[in-house]
Amino acid sequence: MSDQLTAVIAGGGIGGLATATALARAGLAVTVVERTERLAGAGAGLVLYPNGVAAAEAVSPGLGDRLRESGHIVGPGEVRLLLDPSGRVLSREPIGDDNERFGRPQIPILRSHLQTALVQEATAAGARLILGTGVQAYRDAVGRVSVRLSDGGTLEVDLLVAADGINSALRRQMLGDGPPLYRGYTSVRGRSSGSGLPQQGFVVNGRGVQLFVAPVGDDTLYWTAKITAAQGVWPAKGPAGARRALVESLTAWHEPVVRMIAGSDDIVVSDIHDRDPVRRWVDGRVVLLGDAAHPMVPALGQGANTALEDAAVLAHELLKHRVAAGGALTAPLAAYERQRTERTAHVVLRSRRQGSLDQGAGRLRSLARDVSMRLRGRKDAAILDIAAWTPPEPPRGTPDAEPLRRHHHER
Repeated sequence: MSDQLTAVIAGGGIGGLATATALARAGLAVTVVERTERLAGAGAGLVLYPNGVAAAEAVSPGLGDRLRESGHIVGPGEVRLLLDPSGRVLSREPIGDDNERFGRPQIPILRSHLQTALVQEATAAGARLILGTGVQAYRDAVGRVSVRLSDGGTLEVDLLVAADGINSALRRQMLGDGPPLYRGYTSVRGRSSGSGLPQQGFVVNGRGVQLFVAPVGDDTLYWTAKITAAQGVWPAKGPAGARRALVESLTAWHEPVVRMIAGSDDIVVSDIHDRDPVRRWVDGRVVLLGDAAHPMVPALGQGANTALEDAAVLAHELLKHRVAAGGALTAPLAAYERQRTERTAHVVLRSRRQGSLDQGAGRLRSLARDVSMRLRGRKDAAILDIAAWTPPEPPRGTPDAEPLRRHHHER
């Protein structure tokens, strides 16, 4: 038997692939099990904040390089405009200051480009991908964990990482805490190329709606419209119907912005949910990560960023706590759980509060939001402490890619 530690990652999204990369680089034999037939990032785009960029670099220096090549690096002096629906400027956010303040920039990037970079890094590190099969359940197997797959097969490994998303089957088995909580608004997302709009980020505040736009390179803008609505109404329209309904609802807005939305593609529509923070993410050799652990509303743009942080910290703790006789993982998983539950609980609740403010549903709430933005900018003023996160220093005596191995030999 090989003495190399083994891990299954349930889910091939951002958190799952980042964790696969980090653990494979730490010397584990890693298998990613993803239920879809192909890995394709849905959701138009996202912003990697300085904490997410730092986490990506900790996962793999090569990943940090790929992200800089694939996204739009926010440069010194760059601002994000805060607008009202007529196009009038309410405020300017100096987002280019992040590089000087944190030592790393913001990087808006298409999800598909991020996903491609993660797949390349994971496979280069030696991770194996199984597509078209999901992880259904797990059970203790005396010093190992037995993982049941949707195709009827099983895998027996040292570690199972549940990165299977907001509706995680593995979280349901571990915690049984019911479905995620609808937060009163829907997200419609897309991307537009050649719109004629400047390649500059901006936010438009309407009553019960907020539009976020960011450049991602190659004359492309990605956008997210958050719309106050009853659950299920917008997803039922489908992508084309949601785009059409959004355009019709914004006829009084600044015309170039409406034209950008009308000419967009890759439309994704989803209701927005989160969960109340919990303190338990570990069950024996099974650990939650990313949206399976801490789903959050997108108001502070931290979902993908904190998933990257999770991956970096989990790999760090496995390297730091050399595996004892018998391959026990209790100490590293407990350390990961302790650090990440505290950190992400703060981000989840801050995101929830910011999301309620952003929507401005009703005249008074809309006025309060706009006054707040004039005084202190949009969300970036609210997340300076969040964006300041940096990964832990690499453990001494554990050079990069040194394998984690059992200190016993199975007979």
